[in-house]
Amino acid sequence: MALLDRPPLRTGALLVALALLSVWLSGCVIATVRTLEEDQGLKAGFSPEAYVEEIWESRVLPTYREQAQELTDLLAQLSADEQGTIARFGHRSGTGPYSFMVRGEGVIAAIDTSSRSGIASVDLNPPDGTPDLTLTIGPLIKISQRAGVRDAVGFIQYGNFTNQQEFAGVANAMGERIVQHIAAALGVESPDAISGIDPAQYVGKPVRFIGAFTLESRDNIVVVPVELEVGD
Repeated sequence: MALLDRPPLRTGALLVALALLSVWLSGCVIATVRTLEEDQGLKAGFSPEAYVEEIWESRVLPTYREQAQELTDLLAQLSADEQGTIARFGHRSGTGPYSFMVRGEGVIAAIDTSSRSGIASVDLNPPDGTPDLTLTIGPLIKISQRAGVRDAVGFIQYGNFTNQQEFAGVANAMGERIVQHIAAALGVESPDAISGIDPAQYVGKPVRFIGAFTLESRDNIVVVPVELEVGD
């Protein structure tokens, strides 16, 4: 009978061991293993500037260069078939207005730096003496215009970010890059110096741009240039 009694004893001992192991594990904390770089990145949080730095030359500018439409052609297409043109070339975030990547060449007809949201009027080629659009030159670029530059590329989506603050931060970081580029194109040392330029030095000069505009009014096209060349 002693031999018949042994299996139950072994089973009981196993159950006791499992119970003790369960108690021990309940006091343990399961830790996630990260590299030092990953841990530092999480502590630092999301950096819009670093994100834009990573994608600007590799994705943003190539997308603009390859996909920007001639502005006059795009406007003609919008007049003929607005919904179809929006479907082919427009991008937006949420339910806001659509933004488009465009390019063009012309001459500077006027510059107004009376406010920090400086603008340049452009008479597209072939010039006829009448401005066709406005270029934002800063040094202040409005929030909605920065958002248009971000949205126009199509691959930067709100769902890729944790919250609205990160998404807006990307547009702001793009704006900072753009005003630095505009300042260099105008031949001044910093964005703040744009407000002090002499408009007479630029009127009549040839200009080439690639940028974005948001479709709010076809009678008032405002382009934010991601690339700008001002000739002599």
